[in-house]
Amino acid sequence: MRNILKKALCLCLALCMAVSLGACYSEDNTWVAKHGDDVMPVGAYLYYLTSAYTEAGNRVSANEKVWDASIDGQSVKDWSKDRALQYVGAYYYICDKFDELGLTLTEADLNAIDNGANSLWAYYKDSMETAGISEASFKKAYAEHNVRAQLVLQAMYGEGGEKEVSESELSDYYTENYWSYEYMYVSKSKFDEDGNSVALEDDEVKELQDTLQEYADKVNDGDMTFAEAYSEYSTLSATTPQHEAPGATKKDSVHTNISSELPDMEDGEVKLVEVDAGIYLVEKLSIEDYFDSLMEDESQKNELLTEYKGTEFNDDAMEQGKALNGVEVNQKCINSVKLDKVVANKDQTGASVAPTDDNAESQAESEAADE
Repeated sequence: MRNILKKALCLCLALCMAVSLGACYSEDNTWVAKHGDDVMPVGAYLYYLTSAYTEAGNRVSANEKVWDASIDGQSVKDWSKDRALQYVGAYYYICDKFDELGLTLTEADLNAIDNGANSLWAYYKDSMETAGISEASFKKAYAEHNVRAQLVLQAMYGEGGEKEVSESELSDYYTENYWSYEYMYVSKSKFDEDGNSVALEDDEVKELQDTLQEYADKVNDGDMTFAEAYSEYSTLSATTPQHEAPGATKKDSVHTNISSELPDMEDGEVKLVEVDAGIYLVEKLSIEDYFDSLMEDESQKNELLTEYKGTEFNDDAMEQGKALNGVEVNQKCINSVKLDKVVANKDQTGASVAPTDDNAESQAESEAADE
């Protein structure tokens, strides 16, 4: 997949550091929860708290101050602290489910945890350490939490799981949400003798249209492939047109120049799509065929499953987290954490058009994950 399947979808919480941190806590309050032999350090709770406050901001309307707002009749301040503790409960619910399913962390999983933490720690090291969040706490609350969640989800919804998703259901999701296509784009401009970009004359545009239409007709008639058409045009024109290789893209991510035409095209059909600045030569491909090839790759299959069921799994884990089953909570430590020492900008307004919008991954996370 072009975008979604080049990295695993983060579950349970995204990296949320939109608030500025600056607080100091007593050394006596070093942990917030215990579950069996595992201890949740206060730094992990602080991370969850900042995530919860950022999530609150994404649920509050854009014309309202987050600090003074309410969510479901509860002040954002109280909601954020409750939500942070819910994250703690969700972490331990996932750990329990992980053990129940007989899962283990492989060397590849441990590397994913290390890499997930290391790739983002550099972005937030100073602010986190100022707040008392160590790299180890961040690694536990963010990277390990997410990797374990992905493994549990895949076991639960994968083949033989208690909530197994059939291949036909996964296929329906994929074909309803993705398009497969290939295109080349040729500009309606050229360089003059001085190296300046100038618009083509009307007769030159007409010639370009006719040339590209000829290629469309040849591919549609089976006389050449799209790849051959691109290669021949590039050679004869002595240019390298922009080219989007065959692949699959989520429908809401496809540029409107293309997405407006694809619904009315048949699989294998090639057509010209003209815009003010240039002309696209587009071939619509079979999304069903692309899905079949994707299913042959276990990693991509799991990532698609995570994408499909991620929100459902996350919501369930957070709901289960409310119970805090088997978790000893250090309320004294939690009470010592003051949200007003964590939030630097109390004038910050919400980021949601609708108060119930779900939290989104931060831009910094996307950029780091793409590196």
